[in-house]
Amino acid sequence: MKPVFQMQRTMLESSQQATHDVVEAQKEAVTQMTESVEQYQTLSEQNAELSKKAVHAYFDAVESMMPEGSVDFEEFEQMLDEQYDALTENQAQMMEAALETMEENADAFDQYADSYTEVVDSSFDSFLEAHERMEASFEDASEQLEDATEELSA
Repeated sequence: MKPVFQMQRTMLESSQQATHDVVEAQKEAVTQMTESVEQYQTLSEQNAELSKKAVHAYFDAVESMMPEGSVDFEEFEQMLDEQYDALTENQAQMMEAALETMEENADAFDQYADSYTEVVDSSFDSFLEAHERMEASFEDASEQLEDATEELSA
């Protein structure tokens, strides 16, 4: 019966390790999601700057095709810059707030996951202790039965 108990113990320990691995994967996923928002923010800022430059280049091209001094887009471009700057600033504030919330939630999740892992470990430890006691009891009972059988046959 020892191999059966050993197999059960190995399965329990494997389940415990699998639980740890799943929790760590979840924690990593939350971290990666937060980091992807940071990357999105950077890309968004770069995109706004590229768009702003493209519009400026367009107006410069149109202005260069017009007779000299007939059209001046400078005031319009300043207004456009102000709008892009306001948009970029609002977006940055929104992203910062979202990122801050996500980081706080990631920290809370990490704490929850760590607590959960402690409870799982405690439960597995308790179950393994009970399993060992049951194995010892079974071995004792088997030895007593063997002794009793030997006494009867003698």
